[in-house]
Amino acid sequence: MKKSFIQAAKTALYLLLVTGMFAACSNSTGSDDDDHQDPEGFRLKLNGQTVVEQLPNGTLTGEFEMTPGEETALITIFFLDDDGDEFQPDEPEFSLGAVFDPTGIAEFEQHAADGTWGFHIHAESEGITNLTLQLMHNGHSDFDTQEIHVHVEAPQQPR
Repeated sequence: MKKSFIQAAKTALYLLLVTGMFAACSNSTGSDDDDHQDPEGFRLKLNGQTVVEQLPNGTLTGEFEMTPGEETALITIFFLDDDGDEFQPDEPEFSLGAVFDPTGIAEFEQHAADGTWGFHIHAESEGITNLTLQLMHNGHSDFDTQEIHVHVEAPQQPR
């Protein structure tokens, strides 16, 4: 009887240790989900100058004013972490997405030469549209920006 009690105690201790090891491994900080920074905001730069930004506290400033047929110079997005530090994910499964609402007023254009985080806006027709940029990760958005206003208006003719 003494022998079976000791054997049962050893088995219980062994199971407890194995369970503890699995729990510790699943809480490891080295998992794939924790390898990248999480965006809390963004900054759009055109010719090295910030033109639109959404701070981690949610404050959004800036917009685009364009004329029909116009295309912006290269715009580069930098994501902001919770401390306001800029970063761009370097993992290949991340990409940049864009949604205009309503459509038909402006288009999002990316060229391979501009890199993953560079893009242009091409003004199609007069109107106001809202651009939402997305940090895409394996087919879904990990982060959506607030709506960025894009005003497309014909230049005023002198009288």
